Amino acid sequence: MSEKYRIDDLQTGGRMLKQNKELFCFGIDAVLLANYAANFVQKEHKVMDLGCGNGIIPVLLSAKCAAGQIDGVELNKESAMLAKENIALNRLQHRLNIFCGDLRDYAEPWQKTRYNVVVSNPPYIKCADGKINNKVSLAAAKHELTCTLADVLLCAQRLLKAGGSFIMIHRTQRLAEIIEKMKQNHVEPKELLLVYPKAGKKSNLFLIRGIKGAKEWINVLPPLFIYDEQGQYTDEFKAFCRQNNES
Repeated sequence: MSEKYRIDDLQTGGRMLKQNKELFCFGIDAVLLANYAANFVQKEHKVMDLGCGNGIIPVLLSAKCAAGQIDGVELNKESAMLAKENIALNRLQHRLNIFCGDLRDYAEPWQKTRYNVVVSNPPYIKCADGKINNKVSLAAAKHELTCTLADVLLCAQRLLKAGGSFIMIHRTQRLAEIIEKMKQNHVEPKELLLVYPKAGKKSNLFLIRGIKGAKEWINVLPPLFIYDEQGQYTDEFKAFCRQNNES
């Protein structure tokens, strides 16, 4: 194997993930999203991951839930190909499928499918904020170069069945904006989980679940702390990651 690739043991259901070190590699946000989203996926559900990268979330979800169809769409051709390789690596061709395409293009064939659950770990940073990486693939993973928050939410509400769930992870600084845009797209925020690096620190990430066409009412869960004072994973985070192991 080329030195630019590595294979990581995901320590979940025997799943492995091939990663290109020159492209964007997954972080703790993908792990948080997959574990949280699995709570809302049933066996008969169809799931879509918007901006799936190398396939980390579909692969993790396949071990966390029993859904028979988990799809992903990725604009970057190299990342989409890697995601397909990861499906084959884990022998999940019967459950997972990756589309290489643009979520803003409603002529794409996969846009005709209606899903029970749509998830996304989108770019967090507006193009006007922060320094943009010189490497296009890394820049697009962090900054809204190829799709904005509005693009993601519009696509999600189009793909969702009535009563379907949209589940996303994002930076806490943009929480107010995200709730506003979810409502504009008729995806009502129903559950919020604030994530903290450790006790005494500000929340830097949050997980949110909205339901298409639901009435107003939101449940705020107890906070989730990732690290303890010694810099080790907290027991609550370990328990969060152990939940919903299907296979």
